[in-house]
Amino acid sequence: MSKLSADPNSKPLRILHLLGCEEDIGGVLTVVRELAAASVVQGAIHSGLVHTSFVERRPSSLQWCRSPHLRMESPRVAALLWRGFRAALELGRHQKNFSPTVIHAHSRGPLATVLFARLLFKTPPIVFTNHAFARTPAFYRWAAARPRFTTVVLSHSMATHYGLIPLPSNVEIIPACCSDALFERSLQPSISFPHRIRLVGVGNLIRWKKWNLVLDALARLPISLRQRFHFTLWGPTPTDADSQSFAGELKTMIGQLGLAPYVRLAGPTLDVPSAIEASELFVLPSTNEPCSVALAEALALGRPAVVSSSGGNVDIVQHGRTGRLFKPDDPADLARQLAGYAEGDWTTAGPEECRESIRHHAASAVWNRYNKLYRRLLAGPPSL
Repeated sequence: MSKLSADPNSKPLRILHLLGCEEDIGGVLTVVRELAAASVVQGAIHSGLVHTSFVERRPSSLQWCRSPHLRMESPRVAALLWRGFRAALELGRHQKNFSPTVIHAHSRGPLATVLFARLLFKTPPIVFTNHAFARTPAFYRWAAARPRFTTVVLSHSMATHYGLIPLPSNVEIIPACCSDALFERSLQPSISFPHRIRLVGVGNLIRWKKWNLVLDALARLPISLRQRFHFTLWGPTPTDADSQSFAGELKTMIGQLGLAPYVRLAGPTLDVPSAIEASELFVLPSTNEPCSVALAEALALGRPAVVSSSGGNVDIVQHGRTGRLFKPDDPADLARQLAGYAEGDWTTAGPEECRESIRHHAASAVWNRYNKLYRRLLAGPPSL
């Protein structure tokens, strides 16, 4: 074998992403799509293992394969482990068909799958990206200590939450990404109306996103200020029962609080940039948001943000510059921040500074970091 062919940097990367998604929604899929798009020029090939119920609704360059067992999440740990074990058995077949150079797991269900797979058969290097602030950090610390296993967290806040110390090829901090095209898009000036402030949110209508906090905050404003806001929420409602119930609760709140003139539940959109550009201010009320793709998109488009002071938000929004932080789960403090914006008590940096603050989240920048990680893992530990 020639030296060139033995060089891991000379081989095209074939990454098998373990996702387990049942619906084509959510930021994790967006990140994987953007990584695949950013790596095309380097000849990398990406495949995604999703649930059999998955139907692609957004274009991508990924090759999809399906599993009846793999799922991103499950409320019952026993069910998650059982499905993970069965998906691991099935992974052996997908590994033969796809011949991946790296297996990249995302979220809790795929993590169980790769941990079982390592016990059952030989695998290529494994990378696990944690996309959540879990309540059981000890398990994730244990997983991160496994040999031949690399954990990626999305922010310094997440590393602190899990008690993980970044160490190359063992634990790394690599943020979620948004499309390179957003940074090439002309910055659209925010069109201000004398008596109207356009507030926008983007995200799934799921309970942990806490969109009800925005409604509660608007209802707390004096009527003279409330009338100046118009809040548009873009995002699909997943098909699970709790999300459907939460969407119904939001509609009920809008009616009971008299917010119908000021709030619009706009539903899903495939044109997030236009939805954000039609606003002045972005809002994200969720607590312990890992690393919001929609927030990165808003800043890349030059829009400041009001976000919960928790999770990955504190690593993204510069309080007093590119937006404001409000106390987590505190609609009264969110109302104070909105009132301060309406009354001119605080201002933000311009569109250019907002964009530059998030440029390291561009897909090509994030892909370069993953590419270096993959290559280091394929090269193996340095010889002593």
